[in-house]
Amino acid sequence: MFTGKKVRLRELHKEDLEVINKLGNEEEVIINLSTRLPIPRPLQVEEKWHEEYIKEYKDDFIQFVIEKLDGTIIGKCGTGHVDWKNACVTIWIFIGNPENRGKGYGSEALSLLVNFIFEEMNMNRVQLYVFGFNERAVSSYKKVGFVVEGVNKQELFRKGKYNDVYIMSILKREHDAAKGAI
Repeated sequence: MFTGKKVRLRELHKEDLEVINKLGNEEEVIINLSTRLPIPRPLQVEEKWHEEYIKEYKDDFIQFVIEKLDGTIIGKCGTGHVDWKNACVTIWIFIGNPENRGKGYGSEALSLLVNFIFEEMNMNRVQLYVFGFNERAVSSYKKVGFVVEGVNKQELFRKGKYNDVYIMSILKREHDAAKGAI
Protein backbone atom coordinates (compact mmCIF):
# COMPACT_ATOMS: atom_id res chain seq x y z
CA MET A 1 0.00 0.00 0.00
CA PHE A 2 1.26 3.47 -0.91
CA THR A 3 -0.25 6.49 0.79
CA GLY A 4 -0.18 10.16 -0.11
CA LYS A 5 -1.88 13.19 1.43
CA LYS A 6 -5.20 12.59 -0.38
CA VAL A 7 -5.23 9.02 -1.70
CA ARG A 8 -3.68 5.62 -1.31
CA LEU A 9 -2.95 2.84 -3.78
CA ARG A 10 -3.66 -0.70 -2.71
CA GLU A 11 -3.93 -4.09 -4.32
CA LEU A 12 -7.09 -4.83 -6.28
CA HIS A 13 -9.25 -7.54 -4.68
CA LYS A 14 -12.10 -9.50 -6.22
CA GLU A 15 -14.50 -7.76 -3.81
CA ASP A 16 -13.58 -4.42 -5.44
CA LEU A 17 -14.68 -5.43 -8.93
CA GLU A 18 -18.31 -4.32 -8.67
CA VAL A 19 -17.33 -0.79 -7.62
CA ILE A 20 -14.46 -0.64 -10.13
CA ASN A 21 -16.77 -1.84 -12.91
CA LYS A 22 -19.30 0.86 -12.07
CA LEU A 23 -16.62 3.57 -12.03
CA GLY A 24 -15.05 2.28 -15.25
CA ASN A 25 -18.43 2.34 -16.98
CA GLU A 26 -18.87 6.07 -16.39
CA GLU A 27 -19.41 7.58 -19.84
CA GLU A 28 -16.58 10.09 -19.48
CA VAL A 29 -14.15 7.35 -18.40
CA ILE A 30 -14.99 5.18 -21.41
CA ILE A 31 -14.74 8.11 -23.83
CA ASN A 32 -11.46 9.41 -22.38
CA LEU A 33 -9.64 6.16 -21.63
CA SER A 34 -10.72 3.25 -23.77
CA THR A 35 -10.18 2.65 -27.46
CA ARG A 36 -13.07 0.19 -27.45
CA LEU A 37 -16.54 1.18 -28.52
CA PRO A 38 -17.98 3.54 -25.89
CA ILE A 39 -20.42 1.06 -24.37
CA PRO A 40 -20.51 -0.23 -20.77
CA ARG A 41 -18.69 -3.45 -19.90
CA PRO A 42 -20.76 -6.04 -17.99
CA LEU A 43 -19.54 -7.04 -14.52
CA GLN A 44 -19.12 -10.64 -15.71
CA VAL A 45 -16.56 -9.50 -18.28
CA GLU A 46 -14.65 -7.59 -15.59
CA GLU A 47 -14.68 -10.66 -13.31
CA LYS A 48 -13.47 -12.97 -16.10
CA TRP A 49 -10.70 -10.56 -17.05
CA HIS A 50 -9.62 -10.33 -13.39
CA GLU A 51 -9.43 -14.14 -13.06
CA GLU A 52 -7.29 -14.40 -16.21
CA TYR A 53 -5.11 -11.54 -14.99
CA ILE A 54 -4.44 -13.32 -11.69
CA LYS A 55 -3.49 -16.56 -13.46
CA GLU A 56 -1.33 -15.34 -16.31
CA TYR A 57 -0.22 -11.74 -16.03
CA LYS A 58 0.52 -11.03 -12.38
CA ASP A 59 4.19 -10.18 -13.01
CA ASP A 60 3.60 -7.88 -15.97
CA PHE A 61 0.28 -6.17 -15.30
CA ILE A 62 0.08 -4.59 -11.87
CA GLN A 63 -3.21 -3.03 -10.81
CA PHE A 64 -3.97 -0.76 -7.89
CA VAL A 65 -7.25 0.50 -6.52
CA ILE A 66 -7.18 4.25 -5.90
CA GLU A 67 -9.02 5.13 -2.73
CA LYS A 68 -9.43 8.28 -0.71
CA LEU A 69 -8.00 8.12 2.78
CA ASP A 70 -11.50 7.42 4.14
CA GLY A 71 -11.53 4.15 2.14
CA THR A 72 -13.81 5.30 -0.70
CA ILE A 73 -12.74 3.70 -3.98
CA ILE A 74 -12.48 6.36 -6.69
CA GLY A 75 -10.51 4.72 -9.49
CA LYS A 76 -7.84 2.34 -10.63
CA CYS A 77 -4.33 2.54 -12.08
CA GLY A 78 -1.58 0.21 -13.08
CA THR A 79 0.85 -1.07 -15.65
CA GLY A 80 -0.27 -2.12 -19.09
CA HIS A 81 2.98 -3.63 -20.32
CA VAL A 82 6.32 -4.11 -18.58
CA ASP A 83 9.43 -4.43 -20.74
CA TRP A 84 11.85 -5.82 -18.16
CA LYS A 85 14.79 -6.02 -20.59
CA ASN A 86 14.62 -2.34 -21.56
CA ALA A 87 13.33 -1.08 -18.19
CA CYS A 88 10.27 0.56 -19.73
CA VAL A 89 6.68 0.35 -18.54
CA THR A 90 3.39 1.59 -20.00
CA ILE A 91 0.81 2.79 -17.47
CA TRP A 92 -2.84 3.83 -17.28
CA ILE A 93 -5.09 5.51 -14.73
CA PHE A 94 -8.70 6.57 -14.29
CA ILE A 95 -10.79 8.39 -11.71
CA GLY A 96 -14.48 7.44 -11.83
CA ASN A 97 -17.18 9.77 -10.50
CA PRO A 98 -16.99 13.32 -11.90
CA GLU A 99 -17.16 14.70 -8.34
CA ASN A 100 -13.72 13.17 -7.70
CA ARG A 101 -12.05 14.80 -10.70
CA GLY A 102 -10.19 18.10 -10.61
CA LYS A 103 -9.24 17.69 -6.94
CA GLY A 104 -5.71 16.38 -7.37
CA TYR A 105 -6.56 12.75 -6.61
CA GLY A 106 -5.45 11.55 -10.04
CA SER A 107 -2.19 13.52 -10.01
CA GLU A 108 -1.30 12.21 -6.57
CA ALA A 109 -2.21 8.62 -7.50
CA LEU A 110 -0.11 8.92 -10.65
CA SER A 111 2.80 10.28 -8.63
CA LEU A 112 2.55 7.35 -6.19
CA LEU A 113 2.44 4.89 -9.10
CA VAL A 114 5.46 6.47 -10.81
CA ASN A 115 7.42 6.46 -7.52
CA PHE A 116 6.64 2.75 -7.09
CA ILE A 117 7.74 1.98 -10.65
CA PHE A 118 11.07 3.82 -10.38
CA GLU A 119 11.91 2.93 -6.78
CA GLU A 120 10.63 -0.66 -6.53
CA MET A 121 10.52 -2.01 -10.08
CA ASN A 122 13.83 -0.37 -11.09
CA MET A 123 12.45 0.96 -14.37
CA ASN A 124 14.14 3.72 -16.40
CA ARG A 125 11.14 4.95 -18.41
CA VAL A 126 7.42 5.27 -17.74
CA GLN A 127 5.15 6.03 -20.67
CA LEU A 128 1.45 6.41 -21.33
CA TYR A 129 -0.94 7.15 -24.15
CA VAL A 130 -3.59 9.84 -23.81
CA PHE A 131 -6.25 11.04 -26.21
CA GLY A 132 -5.44 14.55 -27.42
CA PHE A 133 -8.89 15.87 -26.53
CA ASN A 134 -8.48 14.78 -22.87
CA GLU A 135 -6.95 18.08 -21.76
CA ARG A 136 -7.55 17.48 -18.04
CA ALA A 137 -5.51 14.27 -18.18
CA VAL A 138 -2.70 15.87 -20.21
CA SER A 139 -2.49 18.65 -17.62
CA SER A 140 -2.42 16.15 -14.75
CA TYR A 141 0.34 14.11 -16.38
CA LYS A 142 2.43 17.24 -16.97
CA LYS A 143 2.08 18.14 -13.26
CA VAL A 144 3.75 14.83 -12.42
CA GLY A 145 6.57 15.52 -14.90
CA PHE A 146 5.46 13.73 -18.06
CA VAL A 147 6.21 15.37 -21.40
CA VAL A 148 4.56 14.88 -24.78
CA GLU A 149 7.15 13.20 -26.93
CA GLY A 150 5.09 12.05 -29.87
CA VAL A 151 1.72 12.11 -31.57
CA ASN A 152 -0.08 9.27 -33.29
CA LYS A 153 -2.08 11.39 -35.71
CA GLN A 154 -5.77 10.61 -36.11
CA GLU A 155 -5.40 7.21 -34.44
CA LEU A 156 -8.70 7.27 -32.55
CA PHE A 157 -12.21 7.69 -33.94
CA ARG A 158 -14.26 9.31 -31.19
CA LYS A 159 -16.94 11.97 -31.03
CA GLY A 160 -17.57 11.67 -34.78
CA LYS A 161 -14.03 12.43 -35.93
CA TYR A 162 -10.48 11.12 -35.95
CA ASN A 163 -8.38 12.32 -33.00
CA ASP A 164 -4.69 12.35 -32.16
CA VAL A 165 -3.23 10.19 -29.40
CA TYR A 166 -0.27 11.62 -27.48
CA ILE A 167 2.63 9.56 -26.24
CA MET A 168 3.90 10.98 -22.96
CA SER A 169 6.81 9.81 -20.85
CA ILE A 170 9.04 10.51 -17.91
CA LEU A 171 12.54 9.12 -17.38
CA LYS A 172 13.96 8.14 -14.01
CA ARG A 173 16.62 10.88 -14.16
CA GLU A 174 13.90 13.49 -14.86
CA HIS A 175 11.81 12.15 -11.99
CA ASP A 176 14.79 12.17 -9.63
CA ALA A 177 15.78 15.72 -10.65
CA ALA A 178 12.23 16.98 -10.07
CA LYS A 179 12.13 15.33 -6.62
CA GLY A 180 15.40 17.01 -5.72
CA ALA A 181 14.02 20.41 -6.73
CA ILE A 182 11.09 20.19 -4.31
